[in-house]
Amino acid sequence: MTTARISIGLFAFALLACVGCSEAPSIVKGSVSKGGEALQVSGQGDIQIHFIQEENGKMTGQTFMASVDSTGHFEAEVPAGDYRIAVQQLDPYPDVDKLKGKFSQNKTPIKQSVKAGDTLDIDLSQYDK
Repeated sequence: MTTARISIGLFAFALLACVGCSEAPSIVKGSVSKGGEALQVSGQGDIQIHFIQEENGKMTGQTFMASVDSTGHFEAEVPAGDYRIAVQQLDPYPDVDKLKGKFSQNKTPIKQSVKAGDTLDIDLSQYDK
């Protein structure tokens, strides 16, 4: 009976350890621009892109972040799925968002399904309304 309990315990542990195994992160590349131009910051600034995972239209709390370089390009490691995409143009970092919070995690209108190998080209002017 003790062996059976140990076996059940090990099986349960292995099962819990494997939850989410199929959601291995993958690389997603892309660019962020506004009106076709890369966003710019000073030497004290940083441009960040946040992928906020969603399930059934609700944020799960899982967030993946990457910095955007001076040419507007980014590379992020995220599992495949549905995301709300936030962008911050912080200059000086971390005090002032030059986008005035319009694309913050709670306000961004950008939603995208993402899978391995995707290239996302996001032009913020498409969402300026």
